[in-house]
Amino acid sequence: MTRFVRATVALGSLVAAGALLIPATASAQPGSGLLETTCSFEQIDAAVHAQFPEFAARLDAHPDRKAKAQEFLSLPVDQRKQRAKEFLDTHPEAKAKFEQRRDSPQAQERREKMRTIADTCHNY
Repeated sequence: MTRFVRATVALGSLVAAGALLIPATASAQPGSGLLETTCSFEQIDAAVHAQFPEFAARLDAHPDRKAKAQEFLSLPVDQRKQRAKEFLDTHPEAKAKFEQRRDSPQAQERREKMRTIADTCHNY
């Protein structure tokens, strides 16, 4: 997978070795996920550090991935959605993996973390 995907994965979900943040947030209710957040990257990063410090430490350990996440999250929402769609359209194996794992307890936990970050990032 690309660094772009790994970065978005690292920021939102900690999905092992490149599962997708993008479709996980795309499947959330409108406005409840990182894909549709209006928070800046700095706000999201602060929320992650405050609420999930173990995850923040992992993300901070990979500055290249963090930079890619920052790049992705600095895009307007419509462009993030377009990139997500393009990624899924060009990587059917990743889409299939996501679909296969969508309802797992781990995926549900990741979605909750993403929602928590998205719901609270405006406080930072």
